Amino acid sequence: MVRQVPCPAIFSFPLSPPANRLQSMTERPTPLSPRASRWWILGLAHMSALSYALTLQMIPPILGSLVSQMGMSHTQAGALMGLFTLPGVFVAIPGGYLADRLGPRRMGVLSLVLMTAGTLMMLPLTPIMLFSGRFIAGVGATVLVVIAPQIIARRFLGRELGLAMGIFNTAVPLGTIISFNLLSRMGAAWGIWPVIAFTGGATFIVLVIFSLTFSEEDRGTGLAPPSSTGSGLRRLGGTIWLVALVWALFNMSILSFFTFGIDYFRVRGFGPGFAGLLSSLPMIISIFLVPLVGLFMDRLGWRAGLLFWGGIIMGGSIMLIFYDPARALPWTILLGVGISMVPPVIFSMAGEVVPRDLVGLGFGLLTAIFNGGVFLGIPMVGSLKDFTGRYDPGFWLMAGLALCSSVIALFLVRSGAGVEIEE
Repeated sequence: MVRQVPCPAIFSFPLSPPANRLQSMTERPTPLSPRASRWWILGLAHMSALSYALTLQMIPPILGSLVSQMGMSHTQAGALMGLFTLPGVFVAIPGGYLADRLGPRRMGVLSLVLMTAGTLMMLPLTPIMLFSGRFIAGVGATVLVVIAPQIIARRFLGRELGLAMGIFNTAVPLGTIISFNLLSRMGAAWGIWPVIAFTGGATFIVLVIFSLTFSEEDRGTGLAPPSSTGSGLRRLGGTIWLVALVWALFNMSILSFFTFGIDYFRVRGFGPGFAGLLSSLPMIISIFLVPLVGLFMDRLGWRAGLLFWGGIIMGGSIMLIFYDPARALPWTILLGVGISMVPPVIFSMAGEVVPRDLVGLGFGLLTAIFNGGVFLGIPMVGSLKDFTGRYDPGFWLMAGLALCSSVIALFLVRSGAGVEIEE
């Protein structure tokens, strides 16, 4: 059954040009329409997500220097990494609520200001400035990951939304690869300070471009803002909670693999270079496949079915990597195929299954549950390794989390959520 979703007035525009072109040339130019500017908006969202990824992954390239030069323990350096995601548990839902009330432009600028200021605050390299700046940058990043998919959902709903979300979801893998290569070499050659300065400078450039070019053309549509966060959460409905749970389980599984993959492959006897390649290969594969998955969604209308099979492929791949490490290369490629099937579906459905005036709050809920799951999931895998001295239970847990996401996706299939949306 095809679910019909009426296209709001803000997405309907006449295709013919103005009758009097001479008069239009003498009048004050008006902002681009959402139809004309939606691909530029996608570009802004992609740049913002890329700056988020660089800021998030700024610590791993300099972690060794923080330990050797600054005298930090590995626990303290790890806490500096985790502190960036902690605000997401508490800030995401209020941030999404404010985005619905104040508009994505104001909140987007604020988020980039906080990310830039927080990162540059770390430059004195004192412990208090490092941790304070990291936390402030994390607050801004939490709001940013709510705003970026929200503005895409508003511009592309019913029109190539899957492709847009697929392109958008290449930003974090691309930023991670840039960080692990460019920032790692920068840190090795010049130390900690240039890495932080480069990251803060890149975020500042995105802030300038976003603030000068992004305009809210969907204002004044008559959508009333919610009266409170609590009432807004009640209006979201139950489907978004299932979508958020799938997203949390997916990330608990795959981010645990990325965290412990290099160490696992080294334990299995692979050299450091090949271990790093195997661990990052699923992310590299996803850069090419995620846009194709989004295009496939738009053409065939699949949503929840892709979530189901993505979790199955992920869980199976993780177990194959563990039990057949000699053929880890094809299994990590297969894992990349599995993880490519999930992000564009999640971000598309999150914008489709909530009321139009609560899109920001919906993405806020998605981000909050994701951060809470990741905050708990990765330490669970590490604790199993510490307790048993083996990776067996940790890999079973990763695979189990992926398979659980498939089970939740079955409820979405049965509910009829995520079938094709037509204009």
